This record gives sequence, C-alpha cells and structure tokens, in this order.
Amino acid sequence: MLASVLLALAHVVQATRDTSGPAARPADAVADAPAASDPAYAGDGRLAVAMRGDLWVRAAGGAGRWVRVTSGSAWDREPAWTPDGSALVFASDRAGGSDLWRVRVGASGAAGAPERVTTSPEWDGEPRVVPAAVAAGARPIPAGTIIFVRGRGPTARLWLRAPNGAERRLTSGKGAERWPAPSPDGARIAYVATLDERPQLRVHWPAGDSGRTIVGDRAAERPVWSPGGDRIAFGTRAGRVGVWVAAADGRYVNLVSARRAAAAWSPDGRTLALAELPRAEPAYNGDPDRLGGREGADAAPGAGGLWLIAAPAPPDAGTAAVPLAGPADRRAWNAEAFDRVWSRTARLYYAGPDAARRRARWEALKGAYRPRALASRTDAELASVTHELLRARPPLREAATGRAAVSSAHPVATEAGLEILRRGGNVVDAAVAVSFALGVVEPDASGVGGYGQMLINLRPMREPALIEFMTRAPEAASLADAAPLRNGQPPSDGPALANVPGAVAGMYLAWQKYGSGKLRWADLLAPAIRAAERGVPVSEGLATTLATEREHFLKYEGSRALFFPRGEPLRAGDALRNPDLAWTLRQIADSGANAFYRGAVARRMVADLRGRGNAMRPADLARYFAAERAPVAGSYRGHTIYSSAPPVSGGATLVAQLNAIEAVRAPRLYTEDAPTLHAMIEAWKLVPGTRGRVADPGLWPVRTEAFLSKDSARARWRCFDPRRALTPNDIRGDTLPCARPPDERVRRPGATAAATEGAGADHAAAGAAPLDSHDCVGHDAGAGGRVCHMTGTTSFAVADGEGNVVSTTQTLGTWGGNFHVTPGLGFLYNDKLASYPSDPDEYGARLPNARHGSSLAPTIVFRGSAAARRPVLAAGAAGNAWITAAVYSIVAGVLDAGLGAQRALELPRFLVTRQQGDAGGEFVVQLESGFAPSVVSALEARGHRVQLISLPGEVRMGYAAAITIGRGEVTAGADPRRAGAAGAIGCAGRGDQGCRR
Repeated sequence: MLASVLLALAHVVQATRDTSGPAARPADAVADAPAASDPAYAGDGRLAVAMRGDLWVRAAGGAGRWVRVTSGSAWDREPAWTPDGSALVFASDRAGGSDLWRVRVGASGAAGAPERVTTSPEWDGEPRVVPAAVAAGARPIPAGTIIFVRGRGPTARLWLRAPNGAERRLTSGKGAERWPAPSPDGARIAYVATLDERPQLRVHWPAGDSGRTIVGDRAAERPVWSPGGDRIAFGTRAGRVGVWVAAADGRYVNLVSARRAAAAWSPDGRTLALAELPRAEPAYNGDPDRLGGREGADAAPGAGGLWLIAAPAPPDAGTAAVPLAGPADRRAWNAEAFDRVWSRTARLYYAGPDAARRRARWEALKGAYRPRALASRTDAELASVTHELLRARPPLREAATGRAAVSSAHPVATEAGLEILRRGGNVVDAAVAVSFALGVVEPDASGVGGYGQMLINLRPMREPALIEFMTRAPEAASLADAAPLRNGQPPSDGPALANVPGAVAGMYLAWQKYGSGKLRWADLLAPAIRAAERGVPVSEGLATTLATEREHFLKYEGSRALFFPRGEPLRAGDALRNPDLAWTLRQIADSGANAFYRGAVARRMVADLRGRGNAMRPADLARYFAAERAPVAGSYRGHTIYSSAPPVSGGATLVAQLNAIEAVRAPRLYTEDAPTLHAMIEAWKLVPGTRGRVADPGLWPVRTEAFLSKDSARARWRCFDPRRALTPNDIRGDTLPCARPPDERVRRPGATAAATEGAGADHAAAGAAPLDSHDCVGHDAGAGGRVCHMTGTTSFAVADGEGNVVSTTQTLGTWGGNFHVTPGLGFLYNDKLASYPSDPDEYGARLPNARHGSSLAPTIVFRGSAAARRPVLAAGAAGNAWITAAVYSIVAGVLDAGLGAQRALELPRFLVTRQQGDAGGEFVVQLESGFAPSVVSALEARGHRVQLISLPGEVRMGYAAAITIGRGEVTAGADPRRAGAAGAIGCAGRGDQGCRR
C-alpha cells in the first residue's frame, strides 16, 4: 500500500509456527514487505490480497512466491474470486471513480489485462461472486452473479449484476447496506445493514425475499461464510474490537482474535486468514470527497500484515504471520509509488484554470525528484525522497496580498467581503457581508439558523471586543420537557433539535456598534441576496454533505425541495438557487434583526417548528440578544493571544496549550522535528478539563484560571518526559499524579477509584478529544452501535494594513445542522438542543434560556503587549476537535517557524484523541500526510499511538482561515481543505483589484 511506502520503515515479517496448518515459507525480499488487505480464498486454496494498490496471488498451501496480477498507478482493492477460480473481480479507480473490474488469473498466477465491469457514476465496490445458482422466484440469480455495494454512506445499497450485464437492487431496505457475502450454496447472503441507526449483521434469503438479523449488539463489519455454510466470521471496529465467529442462525458468537481485521475462510474450513486493519476511518468532517472514496487502509500502513489462525479457537491461539511479497523490480515498484503520489497531488491541487503556473512548477519538481525516487534502495529511502518532493511543492492555493484582505471558505463569500471593502466599508462591514454570503454558499455549515463568535480589533481599541451569539435553549425546553425525546433520547435530526439562533443578532450588533457607518445595513446583505437569487455552483464540500447525510435531509420537504430537486442530491458544479433564502435575507435587510426575531420570519419559524415538536415560542426569539464578552487572553513568546470566551472553551484550551509548549525553549517546525512535535502533543494532553469550569456565564460560575495561569502550566509540565509519551493513567484528569514527586504518586488515603476515573473522563473532554472515529464512522456505527454526525462549521478573517482585524467562527452544529428547512425560508437550523449534559443538576445543563458550549476559537495574535502591541495574525478554524488543532498549528507555524499565512494553512495537522477502553484507554494521535517519516517513527518510538488519516500528499481535516498582518499590508491565505479562497484589494499598481503572490 502506498502509505506504507511513505510513512512506514522497513517492515520485517517473520513466519512463526502455525498450529492450525502447514508452516508458511518466507517469500523473497520480505524486508520491504508491505501490508496486505482484503484477503480472498479461491476454491483451490489460492489466496488473493491487495497490497500497495495492486492485487497479488499466492498458490494453495503457502507454496511458491506471491505473484502480482495487477499493476499501475490505479488503486486496486477488494478482490473476489469467480466460482471456477479463473478470474478476480475487484474495485478500482482506474476510470477515475470507483468501479468494478475483472482480471483473468491463470493457475500459475499469470494475468490478463483488466476489463471494466461497471460504468455507473455512483461509487461501486465490495464485490463478491455468487458461487451457485439461486432459484429466486421469477428472478433467479445465476451462478457468477456479482453482488456489490453501490453508493456510499447512507446511500450504500446491495446490487446484483448478472453474467449478461443486467443490474438490479438485491433488497428493498432503506438503511445503508455493506459487505455482501454469499453463502457457499448461494442461497443466503450475509451483509451489514444500518437499521434504526445501528449496524446489524443480517442474512438475506433471495428465494423468499426475506431476511433476519443474526448479530445486532455490536459494530459488525466484513462478514464471510465458513465453507460448510454453518458459521459466519465477521469483524468489529469499535467497542470490543476483534474477529468473531457466529452460528449462521445467531445462536452463539465467539471471539477468535482481538485484532481488527478482514477475514477470509480457507476452503477446508480449518483456517482464517486475517488482514489486520488500521484504526477506523475518521467520520466526515467537511473534507470534500475529491477522490471517489477513501478507505482507512489507503491512508495508513497496515497494523500487522497478514495472519493465519485456526477457527474457531481461543483468541489469537496459534497465530502465524504470513510472509508478503517484496518488490521483484525495485525501480518499477518505486516508479508506481512515486507517480501515484505525484498524480494524485496534481489532480487535487494543480488541475484548475488558475493553477497553470503552480502546475508548471509541480511538473518541474517531478523531473528533479523522480530519478532519485527510482534509485531508492528501500521503502524508507523512497519515503524520504517523496517527503522532500511534497515539502518543496508550490502552494496548493493562491494567497492574496494588499492593503486589506479576506480569507474565507468560499470564493463567493470572499468576494462579498472585498466588494464591501471597495465601497469604503471597514473590516466589520466586510465581515458581516462574508457571514451572510457563507450562509448562501455553505448552507450546510452555517447561516442565519446558526451561531458563533466574532472577535474584533479596531484602532485604537485597548483590547479586542468579542461578540458572542451562541444559541439559547427555548424557555420551555428544559430537561424536564420530554416532548423532544424518542425512547428517552433526543432524535438524531429534525425540527425538535433547534435552539434559538444567534447569527443575525450577532451580525446586527457588530454592524451597529463597530461598523464604519458609511454603508447601510442592507448594503452588507446585498451580495448574499444576489447570490441566493442568481444561484451559485455547488461546492465539492456541500455536494459531499448532501450525499453523506442524504437519508436525514430527505425526511423534510423543505430540504428535499432545496437540495434534492429531482430526487437526487445536487452534485458539485450544479446550480444552487435559493429564492426562499433571498426572501428571508431581504426581510432582514429591510427591517434589521427585528425581522428575524420579531417579524415575518419569526412568525414563520415558530409556526413551523412548534408544529413539529419544538418548544420554541415567539417570546424565545424576541428575548434573544447577542452579548459582548471579554475575550480569553494569554501570552506566548512575546505575543498576546486573544480568543473565544465562555460559554465557548476553545480559546481557553488554546491558551493552555501555548502556556505549556512555551516551556520548549527553541521549537522548530513541528512537521520536521520530532522533539517539537512530541512536546506539542504532550502539551495538548496536559490541558485542564472543561467540565465544571466553562459554561454559560449568565447561569454558572466560570473558572478559567487553570487554563490561563502560567504557574498552572509549569506545574503540569512536570509531567513532560522528552523520551516517553504520557498515557491517560499518567494524567488522570486534573489529579495529575505525574506532576507529584515519585514518593507522592501513590493514591492518597480516601481517594476513590470513582474519583480518579471521573477526573480522567473530565480530561478527555478538553485536553484530548474523544476519538470520534471510534464512536461513529461516517454513517457506520461505532461503539454502542450508534449513528452520529460530525460538527459542521466555517471560519473567516478580514484585516487591513492599519491593524483593524476581525476573526469569526460560525456554525450550525453538525454538517447540515438539524437537516430541516422551513418551507419558504430557505435555511437550515442548528441542532444544539441535544448538546447539554443530561442531568438537570449538572454544571452546564439545559436550563431555560441556557447558552450552549462549543470549541470555537476565533483568534487574533498581537506582537508585544499593552500600548506597544500590534496585530500580526488573525486565524480561526472549523471541525469540532480539529478547530483547536488547526489554530494551534497555525499559531505555532507563524510564531515559531516564521511561516506566512498560506504555508501555515497548508501545514499538515495533528489531533490528540482518546480512545476509551480497558485501563483508562489510550491516546491516539491522528496525523495528516506531510510529516517527515523520521518524525513519525520517532513518535512511535516514544510510545505514541499514531493514526494516519489522509493519503500521501493530501491535506484533509480542520479547514481554517488565516491572515498575516504587516505594517500597511496584509496577506490572506486560502485553505485547500475546502473551497478556501483569499482575496485582497489595494495592491501596488493594480488599484483596488488586489493581487496574488
């Protein structure tokens, strides 16, 4: 696999004695053996796997060498044998998307040219071939029929493709369906379905068009039948991770291996081949689907290769490692790996009409680095060369420099801000225009139904002002009100989840108090109204949200009409016209915030929401107000940091991170220096927990001293060990036994286990984010089997060369908010009613009119302090836990490494997460591609558990905005993780047209 080329050191595979079968013999060149995935046995015992994006086959019984049957820069995966063993059907991106292909394979392993099987524009994958004919009433299923998955996320469904090419759906279910597995007699098909928002291992009988759930209490994946058809092996990826064997009727379920792995059952029924899988793929977090699908195994090296195990048996008894093939032709092997990275990067970032100059530079770098890559003698050497290539690549997007600039998530929104600046508006006027425009072009991320915080610095302010416009719970929607609940739990979507929105009030207050006074309120909404009326092209990000959250949007007529005009989700490039939103914005433009909170818009909102189970009343809207609060403030290496204020915790978390890392005297660029990255990770772990400290300051006391105090940071830094990664057991929340002298680290008399565990849980709420990829994986359920949604947010910044700056983060909560559009209004609502603790006596609980918490972190950084200070950076980010991750990395990149806005935005990011489990669980560090291979290895040597979450060359998580501010000139960056765009006005020689650098 390609990622193993780039980020894994030489991986030595040694065979051990297999008590369940013949001993395996080492293959050639196993010192550079890659990881394997997707094992599949033929009837004669030949074993096929996917390695490095190619398919490989080994003869029955482990005899002979691995033979590669496909090659090239395409990513081939998921092989499935035809009944006679003459060919493999597999999934591949050879035609650009994900389709099914077939390749003939001889007994010796010799292969023909791959032939395309499916041509649908939808995502096709996970094929299996029916081994025997099935008499399914009037629609029999012939032997050789391919069963596969078409669609992704909630739209994934099982399809059949007959030998004559006819295609049809297999089942009529409404939930997502994955991983079909026909039984040996073809009469039954096992698969995993999402029903009632939980994954269930089911068996379907095509002959009777019926089915039943076999296993419904765990997050099942990748089922496979035993040769006798009496048992099913399957994996689980959350909760108790492992490989299990169940009776075909579900009478029993036994654990076979504690590894997370894909299984294949040998034809004699005695052995399971297990291809160990990496950690579950992170859930959708606003990262556009630009690659036609991504599996976790594509981004990360295999966890442990390929194993053989007796089945059934005690967990992992008699496990034997299987030697995997190394490169027979090293130069050809290197060429494929290098070209795959280069081509993917070119397709993602240098294919647009405005990228011609950057594409030419990328072409030149290929000529410079490819000969070195081909000459590499090991994967480690190849990884080093490829990393040098990526480090030298031209910017992925264009920055913009001028006397004033805008950085936002969409070019239409950036242009809205520039239009206001050209007309003489100040940075606040421009920010208001950007805010409303983003609600038009990114309606899934923010809008008038949402909330956020805006940080403002206008000369000659003594310190920045912060406008807080978080949502409030309706007065009647306290925890005593059970009306919104279903089976005692909040629904996963819908009108009942909406809190009173704050965005309109926040923007109106900003304009009234801090606007230039030169432009009317209506002028600031004009660009957004124009975009809603005329229409805008659907971005890749919005298209991905609509496809990913399809089943939730389709529940509501207003959402269907807006986003699914022909019954299918709008695709990237389609025109999104929203005359209803234009009407809403025009009411607000004509009558100010009153139109939204007391006028015609308010009346429509209440009538619709209350009619659908929401507790909101006219008085809840009329009483809403945006508040001015003191921003959180801290210092870092001669700079002053201002960020978000309670009830938001992101600013406090950021200051605590920087307070801790300040102990490192001479930090270097963290992507290239293991000691610096290790220290930044450990500083994150040592951030205090927010539970009991940060909530609505109007209802609870707020205590931020532990975050802001340098003394607190120094005390916590006593836990830091430059040679070893901290574990949850070292920290135990705020008890910090690691910070006490060794003889005091035993538990104090009277300290209870419950108190210690509670502190650990508190720590997980702030320092290390709960590991979302294990709690919900896209629309596949994780621990507890629940389906959930990832947080959807946007951020932007506006600044000028005189030191006037705005940084704003605004959101709906999740991507798509509550997925409901009131007919005639044209916008989505937030979903924050379910975001409060469930105990009414708990700190931060859902009391009447309570404002909810969040991790937003709009930030402004000043050089110096007091009257001598001047702003040098504005930044903000999106993506739940990735918000602070992104701002943390940007601040470190600019202040510690001297990077500009664009380079800082393009830095690969990392997130410290916590996976729950036995003995307090473990910390997991998620990394984007782009860290030096030596740095990744050094992290692992210190004991860090690393999860790679993007493909080589790809930046993916935590969209951000950033502007660096000089004297008389500012530079805005454009984050390539979404449709980020930078614009400026007042460049030398170009009047107010701006320029790019």
